[in-house]
Amino acid sequence: MGDTDATELRHVQEADENPFPKRNFNKESKDPLEQLKNQVQLSCYGDSIGGDLKTLKSFLDTNVKGAISGLHLLPIYPSSGDGGFAPLTYQEVDPRFGTWEDVKALGAEYDLQMECMVNHISPASKEFQDYLAKGDDSEYRDLFIDWNKLWGGEPTDEQLQLIRTRKPEAPVIEVEMKDGSKKKLWCTFGPQQIDINPFTKPGMKFMLDSLRSLGTRGAKLIRLDAFGYATKTPGTRCFFQEPEVWHLLKDLEIAAREHNTGLLCEVHEEYETNIKLAKQGYFVYDFALPLLLLHAFTFHSAENLANWLRICPRRQITVLDTHDGMGIDDISGLAPVVSVDELSDVVEHRLGCSPNFKYFYNPETKSYQGRPHQYNCTYFSALGGNARHYLLARAIQFFTPGIPMVYYVGLFAGLNDYDAVLESGSGRDINRHKYTEEEAKEALQQPVVKTLLDLCKFRNTHQAFMGQVTVVEGLEAHQLEVTWTNGDHSATLRADVKGMAFEILATGGKGAAGMRNIQYQIGSEDCSEAQSNGNGKSAGVQWTQQEVCHV
Repeated sequence: MGDTDATELRHVQEADENPFPKRNFNKESKDPLEQLKNQVQLSCYGDSIGGDLKTLKSFLDTNVKGAISGLHLLPIYPSSGDGGFAPLTYQEVDPRFGTWEDVKALGAEYDLQMECMVNHISPASKEFQDYLAKGDDSEYRDLFIDWNKLWGGEPTDEQLQLIRTRKPEAPVIEVEMKDGSKKKLWCTFGPQQIDINPFTKPGMKFMLDSLRSLGTRGAKLIRLDAFGYATKTPGTRCFFQEPEVWHLLKDLEIAAREHNTGLLCEVHEEYETNIKLAKQGYFVYDFALPLLLLHAFTFHSAENLANWLRICPRRQITVLDTHDGMGIDDISGLAPVVSVDELSDVVEHRLGCSPNFKYFYNPETKSYQGRPHQYNCTYFSALGGNARHYLLARAIQFFTPGIPMVYYVGLFAGLNDYDAVLESGSGRDINRHKYTEEEAKEALQQPVVKTLLDLCKFRNTHQAFMGQVTVVEGLEAHQLEVTWTNGDHSATLRADVKGMAFEILATGGKGAAGMRNIQYQIGSEDCSEAQSNGNGKSAGVQWTQQEVCHV
């Protein structure tokens, strides 16, 4: 991961800023992406809050109305593993979560985002079981990727060295066919996720049928999970291979638009990849923001963060926390003041985070070596359970270009759930605590959560965020100022990453100047090292909100 200096970063800004649309949304456009509400979204599993979809809807309708306008449902389909990311089909809802009627009910109230794994399906799927039984006579033969046929035998060390994998071995699995013969198939992730080839006739049919199924059930946005891994060509890194990736996206987009549905590409990679996608008009994730904020808070400098806010895609979903971890690749080249390795060390050791790895083949040792890919941690825990720091981070997220998304654990200011990790053995479960309805209601009573909900409502209702954004230059290194303007409406965030304070100046006040100043004053319990009792709950911090009308 090479860093870049400030001069190079400014050059990237000049090259990449102009192609982005000046406005994020145009309600008169026929583009489904521009018809999304530019308001806060929530990301959660079907059983994250209360155990099922009906309870989830009841909870959202009753307790967070006005704070959440969109809902990202992580996989709700029958699955054989990986928290739903090993789907058997996109035609059914796992009955543990509910029914399609429950999904449609959520879609009637919230902008609904649903999941589609472009790269793989479960070995328990009917397609894969048919292939195991019939082999080359199966209609789904070309849905899967024959490892030896692709390489014309076995790959060379030079070819393997180019590929990044998500396990400490080659991306291949050997399966036993019904007749007793063995086949090697491409398998990027674990044994419950068999790669598919969307460039073949059965592969494309499977993808198009899946997208249409989700579109008819109310999805306004479909997240293309693990999208970058779908292109596999010998002699390349087998990740986001151009121009094939653009041909695939166009084909998928045609099917999605039949139901007025947009596509969101999930790509954890260097930031230039998402800029390429954004230039083509696709929504992307801002996976760089979480660690850029930690970088700013740790080293008391907002310069790299401000540079990113100037060059980042405008049609994006901003996040601080997700069901995965905070991405390391996504910050590559954006923190020239200090190396990414140093920041990674701060996150892992000072804050106690554990990483997921990606792996690269070493031809000298004939083995795979791991590098940190994502860090597993709740964002509240990453900030030491400090409410003041956490709300500053959320305020910056809400002023960052794009639609803000809050992960459900983050909505509740949840701390790391070590009990869940011990029970499952998976580091990712540290940020996947399942809340009973009673736990969720209790979490809402925390002052830090009440304040976060206030910020959500402000972000959802102020007209300035439908306009244009300006990141002020020439400030002290520890200062950040971001202003949104839309006609007579304006909202400005002034943040200090050294003093860890912020204020919001916005139109809509009662004074003659029509401005209001929103500040949050910390009480006497500014915990910097809040402790978890194992179930993700945190100590309360007393906050008061002050509004000053300037006349």
